[in-house]
Amino acid sequence: MKVSKMLRYIFFSMALFCSGMTYGQAKEEFRKATENLPKAPQGITLGVNLAGPFNSLMDGDRSGFSFVSRFNLAEDYFFMGEAGFEQISFEKEAYDYESNGTFLKAGIEKDILNNKRSVVDNLLMGLQYGFALQSQSASRFLVNNGYWDDYEGSIGSETLTSHWFELSAGPRAELFKNFYIGWKIHLRVSLVNTGQDVMKPYIIPGFGNGDNSVNAAFSYTLEYMIPWKK
Repeated sequence: MKVSKMLRYIFFSMALFCSGMTYGQAKEEFRKATENLPKAPQGITLGVNLAGPFNSLMDGDRSGFSFVSRFNLAEDYFFMGEAGFEQISFEKEAYDYESNGTFLKAGIEKDILNNKRSVVDNLLMGLQYGFALQSQSASRFLVNNGYWDDYEGSIGSETLTSHWFELSAGPRAELFKNFYIGWKIHLRVSLVNTGQDVMKPYIIPGFGNGDNSVNAAFSYTLEYMIPWKK
């Protein structure tokens, strides 16, 4: 019995020893293989969002432009920011309206693209906070009355602020060396608004339709990256 137990002990010891050697070899091979993999370039990007010019083409009364930037917090995480302006002016039968303002957005994005064939292409998903400051006025409005005389008046300039959260997702690809193009889908949820007691804004800069508490939108970006690490 003692001999049998000793043989079993020797067998299990050798099995554990061989398993340890196999694991160690596999770990070393994995380390060597990953060392040779290319690393994603890291840096800061400067670019433009073409959503404003596209909106102007679709709606001639509306114009806007914005600049975007992002930089690496880690290989797959980015801090992103956007700043821009938007204005709208039109005349209708019942009223005239003007609005102009600026907006800021900031947040975090993660590259969720797995098993990359290229380290310079991304599939980004992010969460941002947005803020807009704008002024609006109605130089003329007309209230039709079927019985009494029509009433015509005006609303002077008033200042509004808007806050919202924004979810975004979309691809980004390198067209040329350090030059990127991308597009995203955005879902914007209103949080807090001030100054809208008299008149709701037609458009909130960076957010969209002022009548909605939730807006969906697209963005199209061109960016150039200034690398600091590769």
